[in-house]
Amino acid sequence: MPKNKDIIIRHDIRGRMRLKIRSLKNKEAASNVTASLQRLDGLLWVRANPACASLVLGYNPEDIQRRALLERVSAAVGAPPPVQSTAPCGAKTKEKRPVRRAFRRFAAITAVLGAAVFRSSVLGLAVGQTLASPLGVAGLIFSAPLVRSGIRKLKSGRLSLDGFLAAGAVAAITAGEALTAFEILWINSGSELLTAWIAERSRRSIAEILEITSHHTFVLQDGVEVERAVSEVRPQEIVVLHTGEKISVDGVIVEGEAEINEAPLTGREELVNRGVGETVYAGTFVYKGVIQVRAEKVGDATYLARVMRKVQDALENRAPIEGVADQLAQSLVRIGFATTAATFLLTGSAWRAFTVLLVMACPCATVLAASTAVSAAISAAARRRILIKGGRYLEEIGKCDTVCFDKTGTLTTARPMAALILPEDGVDERELLQLACSAEIHNHHPLAQALKEAAARRGLEPIPHAVCVYFMGMGMRAVIQEREILVGNDKLAETFGVDFGARTPEIQRLRNQGYTVLQVYRDAEPIGLLAFASQLRPEAANVIERLKSMGVKRFMLVTGDEYGSAKPLADKLGITEVQASIMPEDKARFVELEMEQGRKVLMVGDGVNDALALSRADVGAAMGTSGSEVAIEAADIALVNDDLEALADVYDLSRRTLRVVRQNFWIATGSNIAGAALGALGLLSPAAAGLVHIGHTLGVLANSSRLLSFSTTNSPAKGAATGAMHGLPNTSQPAALFDRQTPHSGQNPPEVQSGRDEAPGSEKTDERQSRIACGC
Repeated sequence: MPKNKDIIIRHDIRGRMRLKIRSLKNKEAASNVTASLQRLDGLLWVRANPACASLVLGYNPEDIQRRALLERVSAAVGAPPPVQSTAPCGAKTKEKRPVRRAFRRFAAITAVLGAAVFRSSVLGLAVGQTLASPLGVAGLIFSAPLVRSGIRKLKSGRLSLDGFLAAGAVAAITAGEALTAFEILWINSGSELLTAWIAERSRRSIAEILEITSHHTFVLQDGVEVERAVSEVRPQEIVVLHTGEKISVDGVIVEGEAEINEAPLTGREELVNRGVGETVYAGTFVYKGVIQVRAEKVGDATYLARVMRKVQDALENRAPIEGVADQLAQSLVRIGFATTAATFLLTGSAWRAFTVLLVMACPCATVLAASTAVSAAISAAARRRILIKGGRYLEEIGKCDTVCFDKTGTLTTARPMAALILPEDGVDERELLQLACSAEIHNHHPLAQALKEAAARRGLEPIPHAVCVYFMGMGMRAVIQEREILVGNDKLAETFGVDFGARTPEIQRLRNQGYTVLQVYRDAEPIGLLAFASQLRPEAANVIERLKSMGVKRFMLVTGDEYGSAKPLADKLGITEVQASIMPEDKARFVELEMEQGRKVLMVGDGVNDALALSRADVGAAMGTSGSEVAIEAADIALVNDDLEALADVYDLSRRTLRVVRQNFWIATGSNIAGAALGALGLLSPAAAGLVHIGHTLGVLANSSRLLSFSTTNSPAKGAATGAMHGLPNTSQPAALFDRQTPHSGQNPPEVQSGRDEAPGSEKTDERQSRIACGC
């Protein structure tokens, strides 16, 4: 079936779609289509951009199906629905290679120009430059692509740079200045090569960032595990995954259970228990266990592949300042034609007029002033694992004067730390900690690691023992000094028929305050509680100070957590405004309210509950591929390394980029004006006019290339061993472990961790009795 070229799907994720529609180049048609679609049930918003003939749609998949939406768009446009490609992942397709094509053109023009210059300058031989000469004919051939492009855009009612360059080159050849024409063509082809190279470099950096799935996996065939390339796996096949292996498909578990490390997608260090009937995603890890997964989405259909497609077209999302450059270039050309006519009328010299024409009618450097700087900045950011989904967002983030932070996973880390140790009466605090550490000594769960670190800081050694059993998603049972020790959550207590009696409400109170709680029993008798909290990111305070120094005026903490947990963290960081206990839609409304008051808002978050606010803000920044899937897709910038310092880095990069662009404008415009004046006075020949182009274009490229070496500023807080827990003193004492009166002494608790107290997304955990024995 032939492809429908009237409507092309440029980008497509759940809830959002971008289409290229030829007829939308007409502003009236774009307005009519937008008005027609706004009344559609399930459509959240619609935005048309006639300049690039695009239509962007945000919709609720629960209210309207994707196919129905495309049919309505097709009806509004008056064109058949787009035809989707059904080629499987890995299928070979004709791939455009802009860098290779641009290099061939540049090399060919350089060879011809170099040979002509060598013949005339080194050998002292004459070089024919007339229209009928070999050099003139070659110039016309190399000018043909520019001529075709200029004519095509002229038919659509637009004066383009290609048309101006083609006119200048053909005019030079006609006037017997073929070498001057080749100078114009050489500059143009060089700028195209550089732009293509920077774009390819950015895409390569982005691809390396997101290349986190395996290349091979094991597929079950006739009861036998067969190794196969991931690109060859098909939907509905059964993939077998063992401990330590990376999951390479999105699918449903059909046999077995395992602890899954979903940090690459969710940012949470605690492991998640997954069993039969539950979904796992490409890019996550099997931390412990063996599972068989029925592949539902493979290759290009997985979540990571969708993110890849989205960020790879980032360079198509042009910054507003790039449009300013184009407009300035067109204005210069119009002024140039007027100046050329005036020079001819005032001096009567066609030679001088022609020189002015060559200077003013080829504003290559002006057009490159913004595009090269933006492309270089996006490439530099990608190499530092910062994904910027278009020049628009690179420009806008540096203009934001208000920053709204989420708390969980944004200002705090996902790594738990022992915060409270609460022994029962008659039990020594050190004894409780040592018994719990001994039971957990062979467990690698993040909570167990935090427990062992706390014991080590107190100089406590684990007690040797012979028996320990791990209950997946529950906790540990060990026999220590001939006594049974249990360390775990409510599910473990329920399994063994034990409870904390009168202190059970205290457990719930601690959870409500933001702690993750483990219960410790000896011979079925409760001996104490261990409470864990997340830590304030060590770089958070420095990031806020850097943003303040760069012009951000207001900082707000916008969180769904309780006010009592959020306020101490805000005070610690100097954030004066706190919006606590609010729902996701309230976050979005709060952001919109700030924008309505004329503020430029940057929203920073990492979770599903931040996605709506991220999409509504002027710029949304998510904590990288470690943030939730929805947050990453809704955000405009992703901080892939999960390092908050990158937020200040990209803000700084935005300001530097705009500075470089303004410098480029002065270089390009100033040299054009100076060249035109010298040409009008007869002090500049047509050949020298070409050299002016070479000089100021190279100046612009060199200035923009400085952004490729953009260096980030390291936080003095980086490298701290643990960081501080918010709301609690940061001490080198035994890891901020406090006595059991701490919850009642006015201290505000740190961040909640879901840990082993619950298994998000799983209702089957109660039934899991998987036991993994270990030799102790």
